[in-house]
This record gives sequence, structure tokens and C-alpha cells, in this order.
Amino acid sequence: MLRRALLIATLTLSTALASDLNLGVKLYSDGMYSLAAKTFSENLDSLNDKNFKKYYRYIYLSFLKSQDYKDLKRFLSFWERNFPEFSKGELLALKFILSLKKGVPVEKAFPEKDLLSMSIDNKVSFFKVLSKSDLPSNAIYFILLRSGRNLELKGALRDSGFLERALKRASKENDYKLIDLIFDTYGRWFKGKEEGVQYVRYLERKRRFSEALVEAQKLYKKYPGDRTRLELARAYYLNKKYSEAAKLLKNPKSTEEKYLLAWTLYRLGKVGEIPKVIGLNISKPKVPEKLKALLDFYSAEFDLDTLKKFYPELYTKALIFSFSDEIPEVGSSDDLGYIYYERGLYKSSEEELKRAVQSPSNDLSTARTLYLLGKIGTINSDVGSVVYSQLMGSFQNTPYYRASLLDAAKVYLISGSPNVSIKLLEYAYKEEGIRTPELLKLLGISYFNVGNYKRAKEFLKRVPDGDTLTLLAICQYKLGSKKEAYRTLKKEIKKYSIFPEVNGGRLIYLSKVLGKERELTKLPLISPLTKTMAAFVSKNINYAEKIFNTLPHREKTALALYLTESYEKKKPQKSIFYLTYLFNTASNEELERFSKQYMNYLSYRSKNFEALIFNDPYFIAYNPENVGADALTLISKARDYESNGEYGKAYGILKLTLEKVNSPKLKEQIAERLVEIDLKQKNYRRALKDISLIQDSDVKNYLLFRTYLSQGKLIDAYTAAQSVKDITKIPEKERGYFLGKLAHYYKLTGNKNRALEISRELTKYLSSVNYDDLVSLGILAQESGDLELAEKLIGEAVKRAKKREERAESLFWRASIEAQRGNVDGALIDYMKIAYEIKAEPWSSTALYRAAQLLEKKGDYRQAARLYKRVSEMKKGTKEGKEAEERLKSLLKRLKKEE
Repeated sequence: MLRRALLIATLTLSTALASDLNLGVKLYSDGMYSLAAKTFSENLDSLNDKNFKKYYRYIYLSFLKSQDYKDLKRFLSFWERNFPEFSKGELLALKFILSLKKGVPVEKAFPEKDLLSMSIDNKVSFFKVLSKSDLPSNAIYFILLRSGRNLELKGALRDSGFLERALKRASKENDYKLIDLIFDTYGRWFKGKEEGVQYVRYLERKRRFSEALVEAQKLYKKYPGDRTRLELARAYYLNKKYSEAAKLLKNPKSTEEKYLLAWTLYRLGKVGEIPKVIGLNISKPKVPEKLKALLDFYSAEFDLDTLKKFYPELYTKALIFSFSDEIPEVGSSDDLGYIYYERGLYKSSEEELKRAVQSPSNDLSTARTLYLLGKIGTINSDVGSVVYSQLMGSFQNTPYYRASLLDAAKVYLISGSPNVSIKLLEYAYKEEGIRTPELLKLLGISYFNVGNYKRAKEFLKRVPDGDTLTLLAICQYKLGSKKEAYRTLKKEIKKYSIFPEVNGGRLIYLSKVLGKERELTKLPLISPLTKTMAAFVSKNINYAEKIFNTLPHREKTALALYLTESYEKKKPQKSIFYLTYLFNTASNEELERFSKQYMNYLSYRSKNFEALIFNDPYFIAYNPENVGADALTLISKARDYESNGEYGKAYGILKLTLEKVNSPKLKEQIAERLVEIDLKQKNYRRALKDISLIQDSDVKNYLLFRTYLSQGKLIDAYTAAQSVKDITKIPEKERGYFLGKLAHYYKLTGNKNRALEISRELTKYLSSVNYDDLVSLGILAQESGDLELAEKLIGEAVKRAKKREERAESLFWRASIEAQRGNVDGALIDYMKIAYEIKAEPWSSTALYRAAQLLEKKGDYRQAARLYKRVSEMKKGTKEGKEAEERLKSLLKRLKKEE
């Protein structure tokens, strides 16, 4: 009875186990690998001999596909313990896979010795298991390489399907290194169409073109179709059988077929047929409205509304050059500040000029801004107005009244009261008989500011200098004497050139009005903008070519199109040269399309397709001789173009490569390169589109930060920057720059603790931190008491300082930190270097003052007194000068007592 019960229980358990295992098989077959693995895992210990041999393969495949390596290990232990001789090849393969998952290098994990001792069937089984698992690329490469040395292993690999799967994977990933290894080592082992295509391409990469043609002919005969026809046509092309290739491609369908036929027609000399084949637009394109506005500007034809729309920074320049009375509200701060200054709106001018200093555009504009700021800023108009109102009203009978007339007039002028200034100056001129150049100049400026150009002209012409001649030319123009204005401007540019861009632009404008264009290129023009205008207005092609490579991007763009049009009929090759530059440096998609279509038009018109073929990304990417090039080779080719400034080519190749690759990692790398090119071309709209292709949030936010920062969208830039969580995702050479900018932002927004945290982190990447950020954060660290951090940051700034002002500034702050840390001698030496070697104000006089304070604290009163004396002379009339004078008096008294 008991035996019967036990037998029934055993049968019941066996039936239940079989039912569970069958469920696992069904789940596996439906692709639910995790559920299948769980089902098998729960029944592992109950397996018997019969069930094991029936289900073992489903069990380990479920574990492999669900990446359940823990249960796979359990299963292999059970297998080895209970069935050690069963299917030893599969068991060995699974143990090898587990070793790889543990991180054991493939060279150590590969069980070559055990494998060689096995039967052929077990060898085949070993490789069959590996063919079904997701091995790393380096492991596949090693297995193929090592197994290729043994005839039995080579045969087992071929019979197992491992080679076929490896080739399929390599083809999908464009891994030509692996594909070449397969064919180099295992020869012509295949039978299928896909393997045949890869073999033909392999032979072509090896430049075995005649063999490739034979194989392509066999392939096309066996598998006729579009794919094999393309391979045969390419083989004909590479064997220089261009007529046969053209016949085969008579009705091209795919893009690849069309461009192969285009290359074939090029080789046959039938370039006229190419446009029809690839659908090339060969009509002459219309110049885009934005580009036309730019060309009109440099031609001194100012459409103010269009410029305001597309180029606000050129709109203000157009107002200046055309002697306009309009007072603008938009434009660059540099030019707005100048316009307001010239019109006598000194308060508004000062505000704009201060903004301009915060965002310097170029050396010429910044120097002008500082010059004008100095003129306005040296007069405290608020205090002056109060003082001189009282002096002029109540103390007319004192000697101070006469002595203060010019200073008072200057204050009233700067304060926006030119009429009051005129009254005082006319009184000084008529009643007091003052005839100094300063008075004449002030009278001229005051009359100019109230619009009395006739009276202004009388005084301005008597004191010729850069400032007065600039205003005199305007007076002459407004009074209808354009020729006089032209001569005045010419004199100013040749002799003084205090406002080279302003007066150069006005002179060019007048030269066009007066028909004196030919004289322009002989003038000593300094500004790149006016040089470009001179080239356009004078129509001097030789001069245009001479200055082309010296110009910044915007001017170069305009001149490139000018030279393209100039050479279009006479020398189309030269025309294409400049058009190629335009295409490769286009800063927006509209300009890129325009230059591309213009190149199509010129190529067709001149029957010279070389420029098109060797510049067009499609022709480059679909060049039959590049067919074997993998994605990395194309990326490398794009980098070469990029390093040569051929951004259009580089971008096009990368974009096409992006469409071909399947690897997410490679797609990410290509997208990053696309954004880098966008930023170099200042094509920010396209940059934002390309950034959307990037999946990694840290890389995406970093590139958003750079794009928005370049656009001047600071809030968006720093919002993106704060979202970067892993700094290691940023290229190492750019981390310091990024962290410096982010820390500086936190400082400006009042989050000093966060700014200091980031500053400490960026000390690992000091070499790439921006100089201004080093100084700013160094000062913050010093103010916060972290002198060690301050010393590191300022120390790096000292190394990086290039300009005289930077050298003085960085040494000044280093001396300040040294003094705070008790290194008085070090501080004194640095202060003295600033004053005696660098000599840059305001740093020199302030350094002397600080040095004098240190010497006074040390008790070296004589040396301190000498320095205070120098400071009081250098900074006479300033707060620091007065303080130095007081300290000097105090020390002299002390020294006198001691004597």
C-alpha cells in the first residue's frame, strides 16, 4: 500500500514537473525569456535524466537571453555534477561565456586546450552555442583569429554557423576589420547572396578588382536583382569598364545607383548628363534677401529697414556712415554709445558704452569705447552741476569765476545742457578774451550739439584734430558742402584717424556720392569693415583678393560672393574657388543651399564638374572607391576636411554617415561632431536641431550651454549648464572652461558657496579655464578667506596673462593674496614689477599705493613716503591721490619729529 502511494506521488510530481518545464518552453518560444528563465529556475533541482536531456537547451538559452547569469551558473553546476559527459562542447561554451561575463579577458578565458581535445561534434556544438550568444566584438575577433590556426577548429567554426552570424553582425555594424579577418582567414566558405556581396566588397577593398568582377558576375547571374546589379556595376567601374557600368545602370533607382552612374558619366566625359541623373538643380539661384542686404551694405547702399531686420549691428553703422539724424534704439552697444556721444546725449552714451565694455566685440571698437568712456567718465557731472551752479550764480566777482568758466561749460555740456555751455563759452570768448584751443573746441562741440552747424563749423575748423575734423565733416555735409566734407575726412584719416571706422565709412559713402570711388583703395583704411566696403565700392578685384584672407567671417562671406560674381564669366574656376569657401563656411542653411545651387549652376555652365564632385558630400560619400570605407574612415575623412576649414564637406559626409550606421555609440559621436561644426560656422539654429539627436543628457546639456552662450542667451545657457550632472561626459580639455563659466555664474547670482565648490573642483582642469574667470573666482576665494584656492587660481592667471593689462591685473591680485598670507616681501616685489616693469594704469599707481601701505606697516617710513609722493602726483585730483597726499604729510611730520 505504501509502495503504491509513493509511486503515485512520484508520478504526480513528474507530471507536474513536466508541465512546468513545458510552460517554460512555451514562454521561451513566445520570446518571454525572463518568465521562461524564472520557470526553469524554480524547477532546476528537480530535473532527472530524461527531463534534463529534453529541456537543457531551452533552459540555458532562456538564462542567456534574459541575462540571468546567476541561475545559469547554478544550472551548469547541476549539469557538471550530474551529467559531466553529456554534450561537453555546449557545457564548455557556456562556462567560457560565464568567464567573459565575470570580466576575465578573452585571451585567458578561451578554453583552447580543452576544445582541441574534444571530438569534432563537440567542437561544432561549442561554436554553435557561441554563435547564439551576444559576445563582445573583441571576443569574436579573438575566437576567429585563434581558431583560424587549427584546421579542425576552422572546420567546426564553418559548420556551426558561427562564421555566418559573425559576418552578419560585422556587416550590420560596418566592422570592416572583422569582415576582412573572416575572409582573410576562412576564404570563400559561403553560399548565400549577402555573404557574396560582402565578399565582392572585401575583394574591392583589397584592390583585387579583377577577382571582384568575376565574383560579382557570378553573384548577379545566380541572384539577379537591384542589389547584385549595383555590385556588378561598381566592379565594372573599378575595373575601368565604364561603358559596361553605364549600360547596367541605365535606369538607376536608389541614390547609390544614381551617384555611381554620375561618377561613371564623369569618367566617360559625359558630364552634361549628370544633372538629369541625380536631379541637380542647375538654374542660377536668387541671392537670399539677408545676403543681399549684406552685399548692399558693403556697396554703401543702405536699406535701413532691411538692415534693422537682419543686421541690427550694421544698421547703426549705416546710420553713422550716411550722416543720418536718426537716433536708433537697437544695434551694438559700441555704435549706439558712439552715436549718442556724437549727438551730445552723454548720459545715454555712457550707459551703452559701459555695456559695450562688458561684452567687447573687437579691439578697434573696444579701444574707441574706452576712449569715449574716458572723456565722459573723467567729469562728475552731478557734483559739477551743483558746484558750478553755485559758483556761477553767487561768486561772479571772484577770480574763481573766470578760472572756472571752461570747466563749468564742460560740465554743463556733459550734463546735457549745451545752451548753458554756449552762454558761458561765448562770454569767455567775447568778454574775457579767452581764445584757447580748448575753448574753441568746446564752442564748436556745443553748437554742433544744438544743431547750429554753421556756427559749429566756424570754431571746429580753427582747431583741427581727430575729434573736431570728425564733427566738421558732418557740419559741412549738413550745410550742403559734400566735397568739403570729403576733403576733411580724407585729411582726418591720413593725419589723425581717431575714429577710423566711422570716418572711413563716411568717406566711402561720400566717394560713391561724388564719383570718387577709384581713390578708395589708396587710403590708409584700418577697419576690416571699411576695407571690405572700399573693395565693393571701388570694384577693385585685385584689392579685394589682396585683403580677403585678412578679414573676419562676415566680411569674408560678403567678399567671397562678390569675387564669385566678378569671376563668373571670365574665370569660372576662380569663381568656384570663392564659392567653395562660401559653401564650407555658411553660417545658416539658406546660405548653404544658395552656395550649393550656385556651384551646381557654375559647374554645369562651365562644363567643369571637378569642383562639384570633389566638394559635394554626396559625391564624396558615394564615390565608388570609398565603398569599402567604414564609418570610422568617413568620420576621419570629415575631420580632415574640418581641420582644413571645409566645414560644408565635413558636415555633409557626417550627416550621410549618420544615416548609414546602426551603432548608438557611433551615432552619438557623429551627432557631437555635427554640433561642433555648427558652432564653428555659427549656425546656431542647426546646432539646436543636431543637439536633439544626442541621447546622453549631460552631453546634450553641455552642448546646449555652449550654443546658447554663443548666442548670448545667458539664462538658457546657464539653465542647461546646471543640468550637467557628470562632468566626465565633457571632453577633458573643455572641463575647466565649463566649470569656470558655471562658477562665475553662481558668483554673479549670489550663490557664493556653490561658486566656491565648483572653483575647488576646477583646480583639476586649470589649463582650460578662461583668464577672466580665473581672476574673478580668485578674488571670490580671497574674499571668502580660502587663500590656498585663491593662490592657485590667481597663480594660473599670472601664467596665462598675455596682454599688458592682464599681466598687471593678475600680479596685483597675487600680491594682494601674498600680503594677506603674510608674505610681505613677495607682495612688494609683485607691486614693484607692476609699477616699474609693466606700467599699466590704473594698476601701476594703485600697486604703488598698496606697496606704500605695506612699507608703512613694516616701519620703513622713508620708502613709504617716496611711494606716496609718486602716487599723489600720478593720481592728482582723485580720491586715492588725496589719500596718498594725506599719508605723505603724516609720514613727513613723523620723520621730522624723529630727526
